[in-house]
Amino acid sequence: MLLAADIGNTNVTLGAFEGARLVRQWRLATDPGRTADEYGSEVLSFWERTFPGRRPEAFVYGSVVPKLDHVFETLSRKYLGLRPRAVGARSRLGIRIKVDKPSEVGADRVLNALAAHRLYGGPAIVLDFGTATTFDCVSARGDYLGGAILIGPRLAAEALARATAKLPEVEIVPTRRVIGKNTVECIQAGLYYGYLGMVRLVLEKSIKEMGRPRAKVIATGGLARLFAKDLGKVRMAEDLTLQGLRLAYETFS
Repeated sequence: MLLAADIGNTNVTLGAFEGARLVRQWRLATDPGRTADEYGSEVLSFWERTFPGRRPEAFVYGSVVPKLDHVFETLSRKYLGLRPRAVGARSRLGIRIKVDKPSEVGADRVLNALAAHRLYGGPAIVLDFGTATTFDCVSARGDYLGGAILIGPRLAAEALARATAKLPEVEIVPTRRVIGKNTVECIQAGLYYGYLGMVRLVLEKSIKEMGRPRAKVIATGGLARLFAKDLGKVRMAEDLTLQGLRLAYETFS
């Protein structure tokens, strides 16, 4: 069995694979201040409760939180007895990263591009609705072409509440109307439909610049399902980054 860890800015998403099948997922809050022992005991507890009497045979991770890289390296060796495999922009995955500075591309974006091309084919655009919303553009040959980065809707809601005296932080939900009749509804309408419009425009321009009007659009991330229904022909792949980690490990092996 393979244990994969997607270390994001908000959550650490763990996935257990048997072959190509993702059999279980767990989430932990991302905290750069936590130690390998704190994370390790929790990860091991999850695993042992789910798969009693078994141990993972390999551990692979991708991280956008540099302070946690050493933590999970130590966790892998100390608690799992495994040599960790890290995936990033410098990893040899059989895809070309065609941007100005390849080393600056986040591991999650590389993994999304890899999984999108291997599982769905190209050309493709991945919309990853996380702390930030990223657009990852992939050519027909599987080359990573770059993309766009937007502030995530939850982060926008938090920032609005922090920077104003009277506006509360609200849940991100579509409202019945755009013309809100109370403060909460006004904020929710602005956040949802304003964000939806921003995503639509960036997506439209991305497809146009790729010269591929039939590029596959794949949505992943925590809020993907909420927005995907209003974006037209979008494929849902909520475990795309974890699948990228599995495919990366198979490429290494």
